[in-house]
Amino acid sequence: MRLSNVLGFRKRRIRNRIVTLGIIISGMLSIAFAIITFYGQNAGNFVISVDEAAAIRGIVISEEPSFNEQLSRLMTEPIDEARDMTYSWLKIEEVEATNGNYTDPDHEYVAYTFYIQNTGNETVDITYYVRITDVNRRLDHAVRVLVIEDGVQSMYQMEDRIDLENPPYYPDIMPESTPFITEQMVMRKTFTNFKPGQIKKFSILIWLEGYDPDTTDEIIGGRIRLTMNFTVNTFD
Repeated sequence: MRLSNVLGFRKRRIRNRIVTLGIIISGMLSIAFAIITFYGQNAGNFVISVDEAAAIRGIVISEEPSFNEQLSRLMTEPIDEARDMTYSWLKIEEVEATNGNYTDPDHEYVAYTFYIQNTGNETVDITYYVRITDVNRRLDHAVRVLVIEDGVQSMYQMEDRIDLENPPYYPDIMPESTPFITEQMVMRKTFTNFKPGQIKKFSILIWLEGYDPDTTDEIIGGRIRLTMNFTVNTFD
């Protein structure tokens, strides 16, 4: 059953929404980890090269916690026919248990797990951020971005429009979300004292939130592109 059929209280429903997400995830060492999502058109795989200057510092990424393959690129398969859904439908345990791309047999959304390791000989601080680089049809107002860092969830969304007569409703099971920093910057966070040999695990999930009042027919055929970048902090 589609979520829009469940939400009987909403005045505007999305009918026959089928959009295409070409999900592209790449690893870059500045470090950059990119997710590119296209709605309404097909998209192939995309590769971002490892930045040589950051690689020298010994920060590497991999789809496997063993780091037997310290890849210079990471990719996901495109996702077709994505529909609106909601947080409670995410198979988060399965996503975290699957290295690399996770494909949900029931719903279509971005789900990718990877690892970052300090193979250098110095302790560093790393800042990472998610940024919107391209969007149309107000799709940025309807998506949710869930970042899971070592098992800790943080959910982000564009702040809802204020409507005192019809305030947005979200189920209690849904975690509280943090508003995007700006229209382009989704989030920014720093983890410190990343020691030589240390490994951190990340899972990224992105979906169209059906309870969001901005998830309407107006977003059909829209497009959004996001990038997730990790950078080693340096000081003069």
